[in-house]
Formats: sequence, structure tokens, C-alpha cells
Amino acid sequence: MNHRQLWKKIFKDKDAYIDFYFKERADHTVVYSKYEGQDLVSMNFFNYYTLVVNGEKVKCPYIEGVATDPGWRHRGYMKTLLYQGMMDAENQGAPLVFLSPAKEAIYEPFGFRGVYYRKQVEVKGRRRKWYSAGSFSHLEPQMKQRAVEFANAQLYTSEFDIYIYRDEKYYDTLMKETKALGGKVVVLRNGAMVYGVAVVTHEEDVYEVQEMICVPEDADKVMESLCYYLGVQEQETVIFADGYFLQNVTGQGITIRLMDKPYIMARALRDDLDVGKLRWYINDIT
Repeated sequence: MNHRQLWKKIFKDKDAYIDFYFKERADHTVVYSKYEGQDLVSMNFFNYYTLVVNGEKVKCPYIEGVATDPGWRHRGYMKTLLYQGMMDAENQGAPLVFLSPAKEAIYEPFGFRGVYYRKQVEVKGRRRKWYSAGSFSHLEPQMKQRAVEFANAQLYTSEFDIYIYRDEKYYDTLMKETKALGGKVVVLRNGAMVYGVAVVTHEEDVYEVQEMICVPEDADKVMESLCYYLGVQEQETVIFADGYFLQNVTGQGITIRLMDKPYIMARALRDDLDVGKLRWYINDIT
């Protein structure tokens, strides 16, 4: 069994997404593996992102693909691989590691704690074209740069202590990822002015907005413009899986829920860093 086969066996992802992952993420991912004979029995992936941590750009690993073949579990393989990856990350100067847990209880014994809880927004019957919308991949280079600058500016002015730094390569890769999930990165604008950047997936005929970055005071118009662009009908519901920038939106057809399960857990790799006291915004869709 190889890494792709074990990924498919454990996570049940579609081939299109697995193709994307092993083709596009490999250049900045460190893979830790445990073999028994010729068979891969356990693995995890340390996928390095550029984070802004307290105003400083640093490389930190997002841990994913944590999997052990069912026949080889409860032998400490996952523990060994996780600690090896965290030790390597610390030696490379990473101040922390983070992940999106299937279950909190799996990672709590390793010192991880919940740091980011999504606010989910359900929208029904709200669609109107305030702004034009289109795919990030179809923009001219200058407009791509403006979209990137807009997203980073909103994250900066929101005074988060930790967030993923955006650049054009980040969004180009995200376009490929969302395409594998039937979606796209959507930029909402009026002429040369950008008003919102959204990450949309579309599976089983359901649109889910994984992220919407906009000016909170403009959230109603951006949200309604995106629903219009997606062709959502009046009685259909659109899920904004993370509605941080939409939390001031109220009125008919709006339901906001704070998720009980953390979307992100983290563990500090430095004694002087308390990840629980930092203001997080991490929204990698995988």
C-alpha cells in the first residue's frame, strides 16, 4: 500500500481531490511514514504555510493526512510520527503546529487545544446583484494582485494575531483545490474596486462557502451578490461554513451558529507562546 492508497482507504476522498493533493501540495509538504515490510501502515503530512504570527511572517506546518491502517492501530505509530514531525518543525524555527481535527480527543493528549471555532451562517432567500463576480483564475494579473491585497488588508485590520498570509500562488493553488471539489475562488468587485473574496465548493448539488472575506459593514451586499452569482434560487439555503466577516448580517433568512467543535487545534513549540490567548483566523478548507 502506498500513500495515495492509504489516503483513499481512510478518508474516502474522491479521486479528483486526491489527484490535486498529491500533485499540487507535494512541493511544501513533509511526509512522515511508517512501514511494516513493504507495506505503508501509518503516515502524516506536515504541510508548511506562511502564517502571520503577531505581525511576523513565519513558516508553520498544518498537519493533515494523519492515518493508520486499521490493522496496525494502537501500536504508537501515529504518536511516533507526530512527535518526529513536531521536533523537526521546532528545529526549523516554527513557533507552533496546527490542524483541523476529526476528533478533539485524538490530539488533546499531544498538547493540542481548540483555538478557532467557526461561526456558520445559513442564508436563505437573499440574492441580489450589488457587485459583479467572477473566478479568480479569469482575472487579469493586476486584478489578481488587488484581490490578494484586499484579503490581506482585511485580515490585518481585523487585528488577528494569527492568520495565513495570502499571495497569488496561494489563491492559484486554492483555485485548483476548489475545482477538485466542484467550486472556485470568487472575487466580487465593482470595476477596479474589490469588495469580497470567497472560497466556494459544490458537492452533491449543494453550494458551501468555506470562506468569505469582506468589509463587515458591506457584508450584506457581498453575501447577496455571491448568492446571485451562484444562481441560488429564492428558497434554497447556502451555507457559509465560516461567517466571521458576516456576523453582523441580520434579518430574514439569516441563521448564525457558533460551532461547538473547534475547526482548528494548535500546539505551541515554544515555552513563551500561549496559543490559547491568541486571536486566530485559519480557514484552510482541507
